[in-house]
Amino acid sequence: MREQTFEEMRHRIISGAIAPGEHLVETRLSQELNISRGPLREALRLLEQEGLVVGDGRGHLSVREITVSEIIDVFEVRTSLEAAAMERLTRRSDRQEIARELREVLEPLRDGDLDFETQIEVDLDFHERICELSGNNMLTQMWHQIMGHIRMMIVASGPERASSRMRWQDHVPLADAIGDGDPARSRQLLETHMQDFCRRYAGDAMEREAGF
Repeated sequence: MREQTFEEMRHRIISGAIAPGEHLVETRLSQELNISRGPLREALRLLEQEGLVVGDGRGHLSVREITVSEIIDVFEVRTSLEAAAMERLTRRSDRQEIARELREVLEPLRDGDLDFETQIEVDLDFHERICELSGNNMLTQMWHQIMGHIRMMIVASGPERASSRMRWQDHVPLADAIGDGDPARSRQLLETHMQDFCRRYAGDAMEREAGF
């Protein structure tokens, strides 16, 4: 029951049925989902651990809402982490095998009819795997710490804005740069990739504040 409730709530948040900033009222949700409040609370805790839900310190939960300044900060940190991971991978003797593995992770994105939730998971799996394969555990832990923010940025931007940058052809060059063993090229591609994502997520407000 907990897992089913978690998946249903997660779907509602990612689909936009529950909007960023919306308060989650247990009594109303338990009635809507026809479940007791015990499994609901457990599901909400899992959503909080994933970063989709935040508490106010008084027991009240709401869907995470991302500000423009948070987007800028998170993307700055994320770009630094992933660029370091990619540069490390370009120097590995098994970099071509790593590139092949990363391309396999991306395969589902070839499907033009892939639903938004699956697109998000494949996209995040790809970037997470880059960090994991680097072999730097501290780097990977730091990436996991901002993963909830990253996920909510994508969710908040919506399918129309985000899906156009979660395409197979936008990610394959990153894997190719690793396989080619070109650290400078890998950093350049990643920075361009992230800057474009950042603009799309924050829109015009992002461009005014950051000067991109």
